[in-house]
Amino acid sequence: KIAGSVLWSDPLLDLAIVKVDITNLPAATLGDSDKLEVGELAVAIGNPLGLEFQRSVTSGIISGLNRSVQVDANNVIEDLIQTDASINPGNSGGPLLNKSGEVIGINTAKIQSAEGLGFSIPINTTKGIIDEVIDKGSYKAVQLGIEGMEIKDFQNLNRVDMDLEKGVIVLGVQEGSPAEKAKIEKFDLITKLDDVEIESMEGLKKLLYNYREGDQVTLSILRVRDNEEIQIELQF
Repeated sequence: KIAGSVLWSDPLLDLAIVKVDITNLPAATLGDSDKLEVGELAVAIGNPLGLEFQRSVTSGIISGLNRSVQVDANNVIEDLIQTDASINPGNSGGPLLNKSGEVIGINTAKIQSAEGLGFSIPINTTKGIIDEVIDKGSYKAVQLGIEGMEIKDFQNLNRVDMDLEKGVIVLGVQEGSPAEKAKIEKFDLITKLDDVEIESMEGLKKLLYNYREGDQVTLSILRVRDNEEIQIELQF
């Protein structure tokens, strides 16, 4: 057994980075999960059901992309790779490989699914985090400083029809936060971060992994009280 220390973790993503004090270990090559196509070969490696079956290898295909799966009453994991390679408890944290042996995903068994459906977190989701840990020894996520809710959920909860389909509505702004400094207001609807459409708080949080303190972004906002679309520059 080797002792390790957790440098970063996120229960929502079901991911952690653990440091061990060993050098000259072999390293896997990271692939590009943005280039995946349904039907490609997929190979999963892990320890299904415990150490008794450690280093098990299962194979299948990429059977779906950009899947969103509800993991509990409050959280959704988004943008998942779906595969029919067998992924069981114990496979979590193991790699999902393509035909070239490149890591294209990190398996998660946090999601209880039907037989023949397994899910992996795309490796590109982790690259920015990995780069900062290598560069600085740790990772610190940037924050907008808002409390928000998907607009569909807000409309359903409050039994109102604002004729809005996508975006995150701001329910609160934290004092001293980047959002307050950028003059984001309660009930603003955030529709885009730079050029990427925002559909949920989970999706917004995931996008923030690509940014660092000091970075500047452009938020597209519908100011509901004025029914006005505006652009706001925000610095983390």
